[in-house]
Amino acid sequence: MEDPGWKSPLLHGTMAAVLSLALFMAADMTWEQRLMDRSRAEVTGQLSALRARLEGELNATIFLSQALATHASLNPALEQDEFAHVAGHIMGERPGVIHSIALVPDNVIRFIHPLEENRSALGADLLNHPEQGESVLRVMVTGEPVLAGPWQLVQGGEALIIRVPVYAQRHPEGEKRERYWGLASVVVDMDAIYWLVGMREFQQRLAIAIRGRDGLGAGGDVIFGDPDLFNLDHGAVIQDVMMRGGRWQLAALPEPGWRAVARRPPLWYLTGALLCLLCAGMAWKLSHQARQVRDSELRYRALSERLEAIIAAMPDICFVLDQEGRYLDIFGGRDARYYHHGHQALLGRRLHEVLPSDKADAFLRMIRVALDSGHLQFMEYDLDATEVDGLDPGSGPRERLWFEARVMPLGDHVMGCPAVIWISVNITQRKNAQDRIRYMALHDSLTGLANRVLLQDRVLHALDQSRRQGIHCALLFLDLDEFKPINDRFGHEVGDLLLREVARRLEGSVRAVDTVARLGGDEFVILLENVPDAALPGAVAEKLLSALSRPFTLQGVECTVTCSIGISIYPMHGEHYDTLMRHADQALYQAKARGKNRYQVFTA
Repeated sequence: MEDPGWKSPLLHGTMAAVLSLALFMAADMTWEQRLMDRSRAEVTGQLSALRARLEGELNATIFLSQALATHASLNPALEQDEFAHVAGHIMGERPGVIHSIALVPDNVIRFIHPLEENRSALGADLLNHPEQGESVLRVMVTGEPVLAGPWQLVQGGEALIIRVPVYAQRHPEGEKRERYWGLASVVVDMDAIYWLVGMREFQQRLAIAIRGRDGLGAGGDVIFGDPDLFNLDHGAVIQDVMMRGGRWQLAALPEPGWRAVARRPPLWYLTGALLCLLCAGMAWKLSHQARQVRDSELRYRALSERLEAIIAAMPDICFVLDQEGRYLDIFGGRDARYYHHGHQALLGRRLHEVLPSDKADAFLRMIRVALDSGHLQFMEYDLDATEVDGLDPGSGPRERLWFEARVMPLGDHVMGCPAVIWISVNITQRKNAQDRIRYMALHDSLTGLANRVLLQDRVLHALDQSRRQGIHCALLFLDLDEFKPINDRFGHEVGDLLLREVARRLEGSVRAVDTVARLGGDEFVILLENVPDAALPGAVAEKLLSALSRPFTLQGVECTVTCSIGISIYPMHGEHYDTLMRHADQALYQAKARGKNRYQVFTA
């Protein structure tokens, strides 16, 4: 019988060529996108560094401006000499950055430094100034620092003006609210700022623009670079420069442009063309071999599926079971550290013949779920070797083991009947690790006592039980007296040993049903459950004080420590965890105030 047309070698070769071309184009687009993403990430990182430097330099200068405003607020009657001294000190903190400093009481320049170079500015009314009046008005309206500019200077360069409001702290006639006194004005040399942040170095790699004149962010004019960079079509990376008094926006592109950085070499396209031709040739050749492969495929399919299942399962022990739970085959599980020997004795037997009935029922249900669904099923179970009839308990681990079962149905042609492959993965170590992590999360690492999380859980449980049964429970908040001197004198090692011994004595002084917890440092909390009457917590507190009054001998050092205890009782002192803890803490401080080494029941 003649092959259908879609099986012809020519068609297969053409399809392979088209598919490989599509894959190459997808790979090319992916590579281009990755190059673009990497370049954008690099630009973002460099722009973030520039933004951080700008924010650092400008905010440092704004901070100094606020310091000047604070000084003027506290000293509204300062003289020229005092102003010159303070201004000179501030300019010394930012040499070359601050061009001049002025104090402007009632919006009129009365003080300026350096004086000689700027004497002509004295007496200028900034509020009515045609260019600067708007920023002064913003200062008065917002009561916050305001950025003005940057503006071109007559003598060359650019300057940013930082204006900070000044409010007088002392007022005549007992007036209480702050009164607007004027403002502090600091002129910053932007060329110096650009030099400090390394703008020229960044411009060697990036095309950079800045906008936000007068601190208006995206709404302000461009103050540096090409305004076209903010055109969304260019896809520039944009970041905000956040300052006290306003914000700017930075925009950046790689210097050669996005497409240039994502350009692939010509050899890449030549390689793609060769791969397409190679795939087409291989498809044409493989088409001729398909008929021979097709003949042998059916003969080896059953064997191949069984071998694949065996290979996949070899690291762990594997069972092949039929729908009645009969063991048909067993393999793997040769590592005596995790598995026992003698599993071959289970062959031909049913689950109910070798396992406890509850486990056999659960396993059989899992087998039937896998067969009915046709999908892989999972379950976790624990098992002791002594529970398996016919297994030698001494041939492997002696503790109770945890396993994860992975149950996959096999085709009827594999075993000649409905069956599953059951892979048992030993997860005992994982379970033990989970138990250790759970223990560490709920217990104090130094003393082994319950920590704050476990304490809260047990208190909530005790409160719920007390509400249902109409009984009491109590919290004893305990703090060691004079623990710090012992820690300082004998060292942290002795201090840690003391805390462990204190924990041991506390646990030995309460019932097994009660909880002793360490909150941190030398603070402990004891939960008393099932309290029959309000007198029991006091009796327990007396017992605790007595237990801790005995000297401690630690590494040959004898220490004596006492404690203070605060007690709150449910429901008399609160019905919620936070309330009882707070009241116990307050009672603790009442006990300390009365002389320490005593207990105190909470009193409102």
